[in-house]
Amino acid sequence: MKKITLYSVLLLGLAAGSCKKFLDVTPKKKVLPTTVADYEMFMNDILQADAGYMQAEFMTDDIHYTDEQIRSTANSRSTKNYLWQKETMLQTEEDNEYVRIYSNIYYCNLVLDKIVSAPGDAEARERNIAEAKIQRAYNYFHLANIFGKEYTPATAASDLAVPLLLVPDLEAKLKRATVKEVYDQVIKDLSDAIAITALPDTGRNYVHPGKAAAHALLARVRLYMGDYAGAKAAAEKALAIRSTLLDHNTFSFVNPARPTSGVTNKPIPENNPENLYTKTNSNNGVFTRFMINPELLGIIGEKDLRYVYTFTRIPRSALTPPSPYPDYFPGATNFSIGVPEMMLIRAEALARDNKKDEAAAILNTLRQKRFKPEDYTALTAATADEALALVLRERRLELMYRGVRLFDLKRLNNDPRFKKDLQRDHLGQVYTLPAGSPNYLLEIAPKIMMINPDILPNPRN
Repeated sequence: MKKITLYSVLLLGLAAGSCKKFLDVTPKKKVLPTTVADYEMFMNDILQADAGYMQAEFMTDDIHYTDEQIRSTANSRSTKNYLWQKETMLQTEEDNEYVRIYSNIYYCNLVLDKIVSAPGDAEARERNIAEAKIQRAYNYFHLANIFGKEYTPATAASDLAVPLLLVPDLEAKLKRATVKEVYDQVIKDLSDAIAITALPDTGRNYVHPGKAAAHALLARVRLYMGDYAGAKAAAEKALAIRSTLLDHNTFSFVNPARPTSGVTNKPIPENNPENLYTKTNSNNGVFTRFMINPELLGIIGEKDLRYVYTFTRIPRSALTPPSPYPDYFPGATNFSIGVPEMMLIRAEALARDNKKDEAAAILNTLRQKRFKPEDYTALTAATADEALALVLRERRLELMYRGVRLFDLKRLNNDPRFKKDLQRDHLGQVYTLPAGSPNYLLEIAPKIMMINPDILPNPRN
């Protein structure tokens, strides 16, 4: 697929805080887009399938570092986030993930603003409008959950999220919109996209979302709003389009003595048949050397095939000292929204609706694909609360390193049954992230606020 580079000057302008508008200058020997086909090139860019936000993963209770690993990377942003420090970025430091996400939003805004009047195929025009709305919705939803509080109906209209820019204006200096305003826009974009008949059920390839992606994202959004009935309905619509489950029993190691050599039959993220909305992450390089959190290890156990093909006790080489806990070894993170997540959303909604047996049945359908037959044991729940606890446990295991664990911690901290204070020990010092702490929100880069003083900082402890 051809990657768009003709307008890379725009990306550089965004990164540097440029005030140039897109149409101010015609680049030498370049042609500005005018037709539907021209604008479609923006939606063909593989960067539209790129997802964030990798820094959020370091803050969760799913990873663990040794004292030596922390010491050797003490000045990195990822280590500062791992220890939930008050200041995680320097005044001069770029937040490249933030810039990349807003760059993708800019291109979606550009397409939505200009393609309406562009000459060309009418069906292609409508399909690209739908795709741009879905991609914009994804980016804003995740920005809101990274930099804003969890959705709480009583405070969502006042809690700050991120600037909500809906037009292609590089000069705009907006204030932070509220969590409610961002969620409302996300739902509107997804509803608009789903209503467009030119949008196919599944996209043409992993870069292009279809109706399944829109329904799946809507199910995720509704879940985080606490609208469990709406989440279940959207999840069922996504599953009606695709319900493929990948059987981990078909996996095997290329070389069992060196798990890092690869896993046969385990698809790369963009080819995973479970995907409803494919999202990769180009920032994999910062998320490679860590161990499973010992608490998580105690929950997943070493017979779960999700453990077997994700962690290893075998050192990478003879020169690599063994870690105190198993090492994470996959080379590519998969931030996609998939069939298992939709099943778990259905199960959670059912458990919360006192339908414990139906919820457990969904979990068992999934788990049969995650264990060898001799290691599989069916789950049962005596009460709806027990079923809900099982669902949330399974959700943590199935969605490890999928970009949503921090979001789950934030929403569950509002429930006394599941709220959790996090703790890390490093060289005798204890670092904590109490439930409800403002440090659950990532720090907005000081450089961004210097460019636009209207963007208020997140409070930090």
